[in-house]
Amino acid sequence: MDLPPRFYDAMSLLNAGDYFECHEVLEELWREEPTSLRLFYQGILQIAVGCYHLTVRHNRRGALSKLQAGLEKLRQFPAVMHLVDVEDLRQQVEALGEQVRALSDEEIALLESKPLLTVRYLA
Repeated sequence: MDLPPRFYDAMSLLNAGDYFECHEVLEELWREEPTSLRLFYQGILQIAVGCYHLTVRHNRRGALSKLQAGLEKLRQFPAVMHLVDVEDLRQQVEALGEQVRALSDEEIALLESKPLLTVRYLA
């Protein structure tokens, strides 16, 4: 079973640093999905929201909360799903969380909306 094309569109948005739009697409998929994929979509959605909190709202606490919630959901899935390197994404989110904790408030305030994570695919 392949994931819908909109999922891959959302991953392209995430990779481009367009976290709000990524969230919008994933939220639609999440609401429509009746299977356990719902949790997978929600995990990545929460990670996108965490990145948005960080780069647009400069909200460390909100960012860390959403990144952690998304990470917990992704931990329930195998290392690779539908060619998505889930383990690599989990590691990137963990590293991003550590970086965010180490930044000063001034450094958080200077963050720009740029790609913070890269979803990778395995062929």
